[in-house]
Amino acid sequence: MAQVLLRSIEKSFGETRVLKGIDLAIEDGEFVSLVGPSGCGKSTLLRIIAGLEHQDAGSVTIGSRAVDGVRASDRNLSMVFQSYALYPHLTVAENIAVPLRMRELDMWQRLPLLGRFLPGAGDRLRHIGAAVDDAARMLDITHLMDRRPGQLSGGQRQRVALGRALVRRPDAFLLDEPLSNLDAKLRVHTRAEIAELHRRLGATFIYVTHDQAEAMTMSDRIAVMMDGALLQVATPDEIYNNPADIRVAGFIGSPQMNLLPVRQDHDGTVVVQTARLPLHVSTPQPGLTLGVRPEAVRVAGHGGALQGFVRHIENLGSELFVQVGDTGAADRIVARLEPAEGRHLCVGMPVGLGFDPARTILFGEDGRRVPAEAMTGAVPAGRGLVHG
Repeated sequence: MAQVLLRSIEKSFGETRVLKGIDLAIEDGEFVSLVGPSGCGKSTLLRIIAGLEHQDAGSVTIGSRAVDGVRASDRNLSMVFQSYALYPHLTVAENIAVPLRMRELDMWQRLPLLGRFLPGAGDRLRHIGAAVDDAARMLDITHLMDRRPGQLSGGQRQRVALGRALVRRPDAFLLDEPLSNLDAKLRVHTRAEIAELHRRLGATFIYVTHDQAEAMTMSDRIAVMMDGALLQVATPDEIYNNPADIRVAGFIGSPQMNLLPVRQDHDGTVVVQTARLPLHVSTPQPGLTLGVRPEAVRVAGHGGALQGFVRHIENLGSELFVQVGDTGAADRIVARLEPAEGRHLCVGMPVGLGFDPARTILFGEDGRRVPAEAMTGAVPAGRGLVHG
């Protein structure tokens, strides 16, 4: 296994600049997800790592070797595609064996009838068969070895594609949205299997997805991409709790982070509508936005920093998502509550909203994080409450 190092990767298609100077170091054995909306450049970046696309500028290093200009077949990488790309006329065992047959057998030894009788072919074929059996046992598909792809479910085909990647013992595994063709229940099961496979192998995984749940649950680190640029690279916890950019805050999280316009008072105190928050920004900052996760929002019958009306309640059994409108914010504020907390709520009810200032984030006019200092002491009377 190996480190993958990207330096100043640039790529354009015609006049469209797809990648804008990407710098990223992926450590040996690390699971890194490239996540972002469609068209952000994440799949193009993965294809450049694989050697299927050539960058316009920058360099790719795998292990200690610069691979710029090296063919995809010579980079010792395994790629799992969204479509799985299995050969329909071959059995599962034959599909898994394809990369080893291409690497270890010459053109004559690959002949279907006579090849196995040529000098040296027998030992190589036995080695290939043993490697295929090992991969099948690891993925629990030994009972499928004689079937063809058309006889398999989506989840089984996905395992076969993983087996074909695994059998090569590559320097790194590249996975391009491999779960997008599965139903929701199977996706949850399969992403746990992929994470477990990564732990067993200790291999380098680079995983492309637009599904933040996949990235959050499987990754050691997440690289958030938008408009061809890397916005933040950090652990899932850091990405969720401390987004460095308002676009990261709005993309990661379901429901997404609530974003409210705020202003500074004359002494630098942050004010949301008429409520002074115990947050202080030392330098003047026009166009401030306050970010707060739904689980940090509290709903009360009266009081609070904001007033509004319950517009919708989503009951998921273990939790409630309460949407509050008419607060003066551009969008509805979403609160995540325990069922007992929201049992008394109904659509149309007037409520007050409060939130914990320690769990809020400020963003500047440019969308970047703005440092704020927590203030001690009570909020002046008559100016609104922070907690509902």
